[in-house]
Amino acid sequence: MKKHSDTSATAAGQTEEQAVTSLIGLGQQSARKSYYPELIARLDELQEEKVRYKRLNEELEHLNEGLEQRVDERTRELTVLNEQLLQEIAEREQIEYELKLARDAAQEANRNKDKYFAAASHDLLQPMNAARLLVAALRERQLPDIDSAMVEQVHLALENAEDLLTDLLDISRLDQNAVIPDINEFYLRQMLSSLYAEFLPVAENKGLSLKMVTNSMAVRSDSRLLMRIVRNLISNAIRYTPSGKVLVGCRKEGLHVLIQVWDTGDGIPVEQQGHIFKEFNQLEQHRGKNRQGLGLGLAIVERISRMLEHPVCIRSVEGKGSVFSVTVPLAAENTVVTGKVRYSEPVPELLHNRHVLVVDNEDSILLSMDALLTQWGGRVICANNAEEAMALCQDESFIPEVILADFHLDDGLLGTDCVAVLRNYFQLDIPAVMLTADRSNESRKLFSQLELPVLNKPVKPGKLRALLTHILTRH
Repeated sequence: MKKHSDTSATAAGQTEEQAVTSLIGLGQQSARKSYYPELIARLDELQEEKVRYKRLNEELEHLNEGLEQRVDERTRELTVLNEQLLQEIAEREQIEYELKLARDAAQEANRNKDKYFAAASHDLLQPMNAARLLVAALRERQLPDIDSAMVEQVHLALENAEDLLTDLLDISRLDQNAVIPDINEFYLRQMLSSLYAEFLPVAENKGLSLKMVTNSMAVRSDSRLLMRIVRNLISNAIRYTPSGKVLVGCRKEGLHVLIQVWDTGDGIPVEQQGHIFKEFNQLEQHRGKNRQGLGLGLAIVERISRMLEHPVCIRSVEGKGSVFSVTVPLAAENTVVTGKVRYSEPVPELLHNRHVLVVDNEDSILLSMDALLTQWGGRVICANNAEEAMALCQDESFIPEVILADFHLDDGLLGTDCVAVLRNYFQLDIPAVMLTADRSNESRKLFSQLELPVLNKPVKPGKLRALLTHILTRH
């Protein structure tokens, strides 16, 4: 029988043997038989693992060094790029600053140009207005043939100069977006009747037949700007039609109406029809000694039509004539149209012995207006301001039936204030007309608020007579 101590020793030996076997991976084999060979093999494997680990560590160190080198190189590159970017930003800021200065200078130049044109519209149009009125008075007199021919040449020269200046002023205001449309509903008959009265004498003087077919349709547009479009189209048709006729008519197409201007002129070649709406563009046959204007009329038409979204198109046959059409939206059904007739066809006898008061700060214009209105049969008093007008009217027991007042008078006074003073003095709501070279939106709104009709200088005699006829017919 074994002792307890021997049993304990045997168990401890077995436990130690199992631990060593497990440590070196010898499995369940006996440590006493193969301990050393397997231990050596295992140590060799561990040595190989150690070598591989060292090699991997060296490779990792090498890769780490390469990575650090690339990071350093990339950092240097980014630093250079950042410095270049900062330099470019500084240069861009400098360029933007210089562009801002240039833009501010351009805007200031535009403002100065606007001021110049505003001054030019008054300083240049005032004397031209006086000359036009005097020549209009001479044209209506019985003069010897040689004198009549000279007066006619002066009239044509002044008319061309007026058209050139007016076109330049208008194209400048359109390019500066200084024109703001005032959209409302009105009857086409009103506008077309006014244009007919304006252009009939012009067409007759050239030996052309001017016909206008109106209707009762109402449209939605800016009456003033639409009238400018149609006026330019009629003016061009008359100007470039050597003989024959000009016809103005309307045609309804769905929710729109086409206002058309037909002529029997030279026509426009197909290859040039795409260029006629550009500034300073004229057909070859209209250049040279036959040149008229600067070629701005249709450029103004194009700008206004684009602003109003009223498309303008052309059909033309070379040698047979042309037709220009502007498409205008019709007024909505059941719309209350409040527009009033502005002008009517002039009746010369209606002006006979009618009392007309003219207020203007330019003596040359007063002289011209007096000559023209007196020749039309009117009784005329001319004055430089309201005080002088009241004194002259009191001396001659003269009660004006209509007042023609310049808008800008001396000492900062306005023609609108002059009219108010005269109406208060006579205790009568005397009809009045503003005569001005001021084409600004502010003045136009003021005249509209005061319900004062306006004629822009240089005043066209035909339009003046038509307006006076209309006013005196109603009163």
